[in-house]
Amino acid sequence: MQNNADILRKIANMIRIGTIAEVDHATQTARVSSGDLTTDFLPWCAGRAGKRSTWSPRSIGEQVILVCPQGETTRAFILGALYSKTNPPPDTSENRHVSRYGDGAVISYDEDAHALHATLPRGGTATLSADGGITLNGPVTINGATTINGNASIKGKAEATEDVIGGGVSLKSHVHKGVQSGGAVSGPPA
Repeated sequence: MQNNADILRKIANMIRIGTIAEVDHATQTARVSSGDLTTDFLPWCAGRAGKRSTWSPRSIGEQVILVCPQGETTRAFILGALYSKTNPPPDTSENRHVSRYGDGAVISYDEDAHALHATLPRGGTATLSADGGITLNGPVTINGATTINGNASIKGKAEATEDVIGGGVSLKSHVHKGVQSGGAVSGPPA
């Protein structure tokens, strides 16, 4: 039969606050430091882990909740995370959903402004792959150099404020040979 001290210890251990001390990504487990205790590797709860699955591993120093069934830390699991002075929230707005990453990247959606933003750190890249095609509805602005690898067709008006060069020939400044000045019309560009 258990004595009162053992029962009180188990009750006190049922829920603990700690910080991640070590992470094993391959086994999806982590060690947690809580007071003078450092646990063995324990599983953490995932956002989703079925047909729809997410991966967001724990990080060293992250403050977490440790749940210990029957007060046994050897059977514990990591329930969730808590903001801390070391790891504050990426935003505090009521109407923004924000994900911040360790390299400084931020993805946010602002419900008030109806605006989705993704900001990557210097040198960051983004790739969107869809063999079936990609459709953009709405005005599109591209700031920076643009490369198109493949055919391009335009249905509608296309404007260039500088110049268009096709096959090495400038649309704006090319000349035609063998044309007399006056009212004559030249043939296609040479």
